[in-house]
Formats: sequence, structure tokens, C-alpha cells
Amino acid sequence: MFSLDAALPKLAAQCDSYVALQHPDGAIHRADWGLDDPGGTCSLVALCLYTGQNLDAAARALDYLEAYQRPSGLTDLRDCNFDSSPDAGFILQAMCPAYPPPPVQRGSSPAGRGLEGRVEAFLRRMVVGALTGGFHTPNHRWVMSAGLALAEQCFPDLSKQIKPVIESYLAEGFDLNADGAWIERSAGVYDAICVKSLLILAECGYEKENCLAAVDRNLALNLHLFHADGTIETGLSRRQDHGTRSVPSALIIPYLWAGTLLNEPRFLQAAAFLSVKAPADGYSLVQFLRKFGEPEPIDPRLPESYTCHYPVLQAHRIRRGALSATVFGSTARLLHLVAGQVELVSVKISQSYFGVGRFVGDSIREDDGAVILRSEGKLSPYRPGYELPLGRPVPLERYSELRAERTLRRVPYCLSELTVREIEGGITLHYKTLDGMDRVPAQIALDFAPGGIWETDDTALQPLAGQVIFLKRGTGRMRYGRDVIEISPGASAHQMWAMRDAEIAPGLVRVLLTFLTPVEANVTLKITSL
Repeated sequence: MFSLDAALPKLAAQCDSYVALQHPDGAIHRADWGLDDPGGTCSLVALCLYTGQNLDAAARALDYLEAYQRPSGLTDLRDCNFDSSPDAGFILQAMCPAYPPPPVQRGSSPAGRGLEGRVEAFLRRMVVGALTGGFHTPNHRWVMSAGLALAEQCFPDLSKQIKPVIESYLAEGFDLNADGAWIERSAGVYDAICVKSLLILAECGYEKENCLAAVDRNLALNLHLFHADGTIETGLSRRQDHGTRSVPSALIIPYLWAGTLLNEPRFLQAAAFLSVKAPADGYSLVQFLRKFGEPEPIDPRLPESYTCHYPVLQAHRIRRGALSATVFGSTARLLHLVAGQVELVSVKISQSYFGVGRFVGDSIREDDGAVILRSEGKLSPYRPGYELPLGRPVPLERYSELRAERTLRRVPYCLSELTVREIEGGITLHYKTLDGMDRVPAQIALDFAPGGIWETDDTALQPLAGQVIFLKRGTGRMRYGRDVIEISPGASAHQMWAMRDAEIAPGLVRVLLTFLTPVEANVTLKITSL
């Protein structure tokens, strides 16, 4: 499965694919920017040097990079970061493993001659900028430290300047919480970046024990975030991968690397499983195989049956074969469920109540095999209620400031709970209002990915994104291919298509169950296959 003979042709093809994107100015241009990309061009140079092919392309790329490099030694991420030391960390991680090129490659062609000196000068200037450049997101600290650690191995004479900087970043301690998540909680993107950076630091002799312990904890968490198809739960993320569905192929090498160092078969099995779903980065894979050799045959597998409660993340995970569900606290998105082709993207509950009726799990707890979300209804310091007059002039420019001085006529908070319980082949939702006023419109919204077929006992249709369906009674079914989710029973107390203050779902298909308070409702979500 992980074979050097198989990986080398793929690496060569990866290098050729980068060269095919090179423009006459020597740079790789990103189609989504319409601009040249220094970072991608650095990757082109690294691939050419490491493989010893397309050295003329590497020379043209260096022409561009030498002209683009700023006086600081840094380059830009052109849709975000300029004069960017964090991106220097990524570039050093990419280019240092290819430096110096093997002697046979240095003089193998006119284009190859002189490349080593040019790459060295480019990297040395970049190191100088990175040493004092700083960061602006938490993961950058580890990316930069790892890049500098690799540069230290390439240029030992810079060790006195590099080592104190790495140590100053490491002195801050790793931003891993008790559940094993980084601050950014980005299972789809930045977890792989952080873990790879710590593995590099450990390899370079920096806090090896602490680095590997942090790697172990984060990768163990991610093992329990995967869906059956190899995509990973991103509903906890605080970064751009939030809510996306993709196979995190960037985790393949970290799982393989960490599994080897820690002798952890679960990590090796996860690497094998993911590599079946999506290809590993060829450059990183060949580096691993040359360093550690080819692993023994690995059974591709992920954990398939478990419940995990994460009190710090305020989340709860259920996995039973194809069924994968996540319950979320601290957000209006309360549940995400995947089962085969079925995707219930979110469950949201709301009352049309003074602008503070959205159910947000202020607390989450386990109780007798169930998980309970409790919403206090305190989204605003001034609601629910009415503000009384001050009895004195209120200047326009001080209206907001003086609001805090007003007496409030309070009405009850819309306190409520949602209990999620696992059943055979599905889950149940028990929604109960505990306080608040009566006769208030309320709803449970089930938001599905488009592309399914909606069926009841007497109708069937193919709903479009943005469509709202009322399940007024009985059972409704959303079918994707052979996979079906049954919802029952329906409820119909009102027909507010877009209830005031409820979050909308324009890109999804919404199924509504509607109520008037007080509410105590049980909803069953059952997965079947045709």
C-alpha cells in the first residue's frame, strides 16, 4: 500500500503537474487568484530539486522568486498575508528537504549548474526574515518553528540565531485542550499542519517527548471524528474548513509517521484507510519511505463503533457503522448526522420570542446514555422583556449608552432542553420547554443536503436547495440513492415558512415541525436502506 516503487512515479507526475502550471515569467499562477503565487512556485522548485527533473523549470522559477523576494527575505500569500513570516515557515518546510540537491543533480544540465547556490541564498535570506517576523494565528508558531528547525539542519552556522527563536515559541506551550483539540479545532486543514510541524520538531531534537505526546492526543481525537466514508467532522472548526465535507488527505502522512514513531497500529490503519479514499502527497510520502522504509501490510480501518463525549469542545460523537452523528453545544447547529449517502446537515430549534428564541446549547452533559443540551435563552442582556422610560432627555448619540440605565419589565426566559438518545439504527430527539410564555411559535428545523427525494405516504418530490417542507403528521422520508432517513412524527401548529429570528438555510432543504409553547415533543430519526 505504501511502496516506494509505486510512490516515485506519482512524485514524478506531481512534479510534472506543477511544471505544467508554470507561466513564462517562471511563476506558478493560481487560477482562483489570477495572480502569480510565490508559495506554489517554491513548491515547484522543491519538487524539481528533489526529483532531479525539470531543472530548467526550477531555474526559471528561481528567476521569479529572486525578483519577488522582499528586502526582508520574505514573500507573500497574495490573498491574505504580505511580507509573511508564517508563509516562510511553510516554504522552509517544503524546500529544505530538497536542499542540497544530490551531487549528481547539481551539474547534470546547464540549468542545474548554479541552482544550489541560488537556492541557498534564497533560503538564507528567508530565514533572516522569519527569525523576527512574528505570527498571527496559533498554528503559525509551530509551522515557523518546524521550518526554522529544518533550516538549522541545512545551515548549521545559523544555529545560534535560530535555536533561541524556536525555543521562545516552544516556551509558550502547545495550544492543545484537554480533549486533544488545537485552538483552531480544524480537523479538515490545520490539524494536519500542526501535527506535521510537531513531528518535524521532534525529529530535529526539539522537545521530542512533548511533541509526540501532543501529536498522539490530537490524532487520537481525530480518529473519532471520521465519518464512514473517510470525510471528517468539521462542525467544531474555527477556520475556513468549518462545515465542509472532504477526506483530509493531508492527515495520511502524519498518521503514518506518528504510527511508526509511537508504534500505534490505530494510526497506521487510519493512514491506510485514508489513502484508499484519497491520494497522499507524493513528496511527503517519498520522504517518509526513504527515511523509515516501507511499512508492513496494514489493514485499512477506522474505529466504527463508539460514543465519545468531549466536555471542553462541548460536543458528543456517536458512530455505529455507517451512522455517524455529532451533537454540538455553544451553537445553534445542534446535530449533524451522516449515514451512507444521507446527510442531515443540521438540526436547529427556535422560538419566535423577542429575538432571543434560538436554541443554543449553553451546557452539554451526558446522562444515562443520552446527551442533554440546555438552552438558557439569555442571548441578550435586555431580552426577553421591555424597557421603561428614563423620564429625562436621551440624546440621540447616547441612546445605546443609556440603555443600561433603563428599568426592564422582564418576562420569562425561554429555557428549554434537547435530549439526544441513541436507538437501534438511529437517534431520538426529545425537546421540552421548561420556562417562557405560552402560545409562542416554535419549530424544529431539519436541514438536508440537496439531491435527495422527499417521500410521505401520499407524495414524493425532488426538493431544491432553499425549499421548505412542512411535515404536518405521520412519517416523512428523505432518500439518497438506497439510503433513507425516516422522520416521525410530524407536527403542525403553525405555517411560518421563515419564522422570525430563526436561522435560514438557503443552500439546504429544510423540513419543519412546528409547535406552540409549551412544547414536549419526541422526534425519531431512523436510518434504513432500500
